[in-house]
Amino acid sequence: MVLVTVVVAPAASAHHGSPIGKNGGTVTAPPPRPATPATPGPANPAAPSQSSPSKVTGTLDIGSTGDGVRAVEERLSSLKYWLPNVDATYDDDTYQAVMAFQKVHRLERTGVVTPSVWSAMEKASDPAPLVGSGAGHRVEVDLGRQVLFFYEGGSLSQIFAVSSGTPGTPTPTGDYRIYRFDPGWHTSRLGRLYNAEYFVGGYAIHGSLSVPNHPASHGCVRLTMSAADWFPDHVRNGTPVHVR
Repeated sequence: MVLVTVVVAPAASAHHGSPIGKNGGTVTAPPPRPATPATPGPANPAAPSQSSPSKVTGTLDIGSTGDGVRAVEERLSSLKYWLPNVDATYDDDTYQAVMAFQKVHRLERTGVVTPSVWSAMEKASDPAPLVGSGAGHRVEVDLGRQVLFFYEGGSLSQIFAVSSGTPGTPTPTGDYRIYRFDPGWHTSRLGRLYNAEYFVGGYAIHGSLSVPNHPASHGCVRLTMSAADWFPDHVRNGTPVHVR
């Protein structure tokens, strides 16, 4: 009798070294992308979020804290909405950044994040410029949507919620330049202005204690106080301002 010994090789073990995605899950490397022809528009547009499953399942508002708020703040920052801090605390700055997002995408202006608002954030990308051939360093004010776009180095840098002039005291439209900066608080015929940057006549972009979701000023462009503290270091005399 002839004995035949059969040797069976052990099955290959599962690979446990998959790359980690930026949101914590394992991902499989996609096939190489074909080159995309250059098209007009802002440089480095924000990529849609790859968060899955959704990190926001309830409603977030001023006073909320935790991982859901942090996810919202991180997403808004990646989309270039002005936020001085990402701290998992839903404060007035978070509220205004959410409001700016809702204004840009023509959603209801609540300042509150619901699952549907979060879903819109996950899918969002950079808005188109108002002035396609504008200077690389410029300010654009969209009166219809009540937001301000700041471009720096040829790319969209920050998006701010603003409040401009009412129908009875409208903000002048046109192409201007910053010509004067008054630091701190000042009182003018148009009201109390903080860190005012004047762009035509007595009209300025300035900080205010009140930045509602609609036009409410005497013609100036109101920013939040934290935004007005940041603005003068980046927007100086001579910076083009386009109001549409």
